[in-house]
Amino acid sequence: MPEAQANEGRPTRVVDAVCNLLTPDIVASRPSWSRTFHGEKIGTNRGALDGVSLEQHIELMDEAGIDIAFLIAPRMGRRGLPTSWELDPKVVIDAVERYPDRFRALAGVNPYDGVRGIKELDRLVTEYGFVGAHFYPHWFEMAPDHARWYPFYAKCGELDVPIQMQVGRCLRYAAENPLPSVGRPATLDTVACHFPDVRLVGIHIGWPWTEEMISVADKHPNVYIGSDAYAPKHWPEAFVRFADSWGRGKVLFGTDWPVIPFDRAIREIDELGLRPAARAALLGEAALDVYRVT
Repeated sequence: MPEAQANEGRPTRVVDAVCNLLTPDIVASRPSWSRTFHGEKIGTNRGALDGVSLEQHIELMDEAGIDIAFLIAPRMGRRGLPTSWELDPKVVIDAVERYPDRFRALAGVNPYDGVRGIKELDRLVTEYGFVGAHFYPHWFEMAPDHARWYPFYAKCGELDVPIQMQVGRCLRYAAENPLPSVGRPATLDTVACHFPDVRLVGIHIGWPWTEEMISVADKHPNVYIGSDAYAPKHWPEAFVRFADSWGRGKVLFGTDWPVIPFDRAIREIDELGLRPAARAALLGEAALDVYRVT
């Protein structure tokens, strides 16, 4: 088979735009509900639940053919609450410094941090090379169009970096303290109107309001969709059609690892039968463009 044909549909680099670190130290630091959520709700395998080293993480990426992973430094809930948790950005900084060709960093945002949080976001981007920001609306029970998020959108616009946020249903597994699903994709319509120059990425495909997410991304040039957290074989038909046609370049590949194993995600995307150009855009070209990664 000619080399050009063999590489058809493969981007210059395959990029996982939504990925978590899960070293043994991080596993030990997370609250107990986290293991239950990943093990029982998501079905994460035991090996990942116990944690993997950075070297093992990269081996898993290599086996799937993933070149770069954007690592989140998440902020999950208002500090002081028993269910809250956050990862020190220094952990992600260290990972990127050890493997700069394989990892990039995303700064977690806590709306209660106010000016202090905005200054930290500025420092992480300008001094440590973070390529974007990330937040979970559900953990703070504040929809993406809540006023507390607006200063962070403005800072991302000033820094010219994207900001991604979970949209769709809250997946939180905690019967004793369930969280409302405040991340309807339609809320991004308002944000995009107010911040037309800020690149917004609605991750988790917007399920079960995926078509609503598609409509917002189709309307606004600055709105994109992250395909993470849901196995490709379960993607709604409308979402697959969007990624394969008029939405090419608007959908970014992601796993939310360990939620979706790297190899499973790539294998099931291959089974979708996407057009070569659409596949290349999905697996890397869109993320490289949106996040200005060179």
